[in-house]
Amino acid sequence: MNDHRTPLAQRVLTVRTPENIELSYALAGPGSRAAAYLIDFFAMAVAGQLGVNLVVSGVAVLLSGLGEDGKQWAAAIAVLMVFALYNGYFILFEWLWNGQTPGKRMLHVRVIRQGGYALRLFDTLLRNLLRAVDFLPFFYGVGLVSLLLTRDSQRLGDLVAGTLVVYQEPVETDSLLPDLSSDSEAEPPLPAAALAAVPSEVVGLVGIYLRSREEMVPRPRQEIAAELAELVRESSGLEPRTGQGLEGFLASIVRQVEPGPPWSYPPPEEAGLPS
Repeated sequence: MNDHRTPLAQRVLTVRTPENIELSYALAGPGSRAAAYLIDFFAMAVAGQLGVNLVVSGVAVLLSGLGEDGKQWAAAIAVLMVFALYNGYFILFEWLWNGQTPGKRMLHVRVIRQGGYALRLFDTLLRNLLRAVDFLPFFYGVGLVSLLLTRDSQRLGDLVAGTLVVYQEPVETDSLLPDLSSDSEAEPPLPAAALAAVPSEVVGLVGIYLRSREEMVPRPRQEIAAELAELVRESSGLEPRTGQGLEGFLASIVRQVEPGPPWSYPPPEEAGLPS
């Protein structure tokens, strides 16, 4: 387990999941967020400058016959390209990298939804399109004030999208199996007496977890799987086989106790922030 020591000045947010498990997040402050932004800004500037120059130069040549009108069109296209690059960089990376950009990944911070859920495309669209407002009147003046005054260190884009920026420790994913097969023919049967000792409430929680695990960010997903496996062990003595991941173990419990597949459970209600 990683030894994570939270600085005294760092604010910690605790949320309760639908599985009734508490998860704690260390909120990223203005310093870490500014450092991640500067890394992203320089990466974006270096990667995008050449492409913008080439495209604008090509467009200028094509529109050269229009005289001054051609120059104005080329300038307008350049402005649109810069806007698309600036916003598209953050939107695409946060969507494809589950709430992280290169800068955020280097600083070990991540954007998540309130309640500990993974970021969706609509969420990252909202928070990044409002970045222009946060930038006012200059270099994130509005955003910085919002970070300092809000309880959960949120800029305006975070408030509207319902997102948080938190520290994300490196996660060992070997204990999780992202793809679970519903075919249990080759699965060794677990002792009947031990299976009968697992409380039905625990089996239900495991089924709900397996149904909703794809909505979770990596760290909470790992923590909840470990908590549920510990509940199973305490009640029945059952433990994962050598080389078996936690999710594979939990799925085998549900498959051999309940007639339906683990993903047949209805999705839980999303947990909100504590008042």
